[in-house]
Amino acid sequence: MTSPLTGLRVLDLTHFVAGPWCTQMLADLGADVIKVEPPTGEIGRAMGAVYEGGESAIFLGFNRGKRGVTLDLKRSEDQCRARDLAATCDVVVHNFRPGTAERLGMGADLLRRADPRLVYCAISAFGPDGPAAGRPANDPVIQALSGALHETGGGAPVRMGVSLPDFAAAALATNAVLAALLRRSSTGQGCRIDLNLLDAQLYAQNDRMTTRAGDEVGESAAQEVGALCCRDGAVWAATADRSAVARALGADGPEDLDRVLGRTVRADAVHALSAAGIPVAPVHGLGDVLPGPPGRTVQVEHPTLGPLAQLPTPLRADPPWPPATRPPPLLGQHDPAPTDEETP
Repeated sequence: MTSPLTGLRVLDLTHFVAGPWCTQMLADLGADVIKVEPPTGEIGRAMGAVYEGGESAIFLGFNRGKRGVTLDLKRSEDQCRARDLAATCDVVVHNFRPGTAERLGMGADLLRRADPRLVYCAISAFGPDGPAAGRPANDPVIQALSGALHETGGGAPVRMGVSLPDFAAAALATNAVLAALLRRSSTGQGCRIDLNLLDAQLYAQNDRMTTRAGDEVGESAAQEVGALCCRDGAVWAATADRSAVARALGADGPEDLDRVLGRTVRADAVHALSAAGIPVAPVHGLGDVLPGPPGRTVQVEHPTLGPLAQLPTPLRADPPWPPATRPPPLLGQHDPAPTDEETP
């Protein structure tokens, strides 16, 4: 079955997490994604858990389905090559700081003047203008500035264990690119898209940010009981009523909970709390979650690491299309840069 973006080509100038996550989603929808890296490799190759041969978990996690080429965009000759490559593409995505793409000869005005049909998507930390536009920021900085750190943990600020600002920005950027392509199909015109991590994270907190006119953004009405440490692991009780939890577990009041939990296995606690109508779930580690049911993961054959189980974009369609199964590219694996006539 033909994938939705079959025949579309994406020039991927991204690095680290948010940008590569966006372009990997486009690859899962069938786009031919060409990732451009500097000769030393993008920063994501050296971040997170690093495996044999210098392959990192961050790079492997967000670059499946792409072809990889190397160009030094600080050299005028390679800038020309990159622009020639952009001329064969429908979409360009980058997550440079504002002004960097222009300095590298890959700015939106220049590329879209050459091809008005081009959809150009720029992802940044704080957007293209304003006092913070040029500042660097990563996921925990955005969590702090957005209020997410304050909302997590129930006491001292705690960083979320997942990169929600990066994911929110990637998902919104993918959605915007698809919308721009749909509009282009009827108008013949592309566009420039600007999206930033701070606004994306705030949008992910829309329920917390929504207030009536004149009202302050309030604190949580009640703190959940949260984690309960049983004899063999933790469960999460999504209620603020500690007395109800105590009754369900047979404790003599909330102050007796720790004693009872210390002799209760997790499965029994989940059963008792569920029977009492309290939303509850065991707190899983990643090893409890994977591999999961059939279809949750896709296997790719990496040229140096061998078989890798990875998570495809979690969507299903009827009739279906297959996820991208090209492994994350080795540095410069598809040099020289593909021409317009080459197919994936």
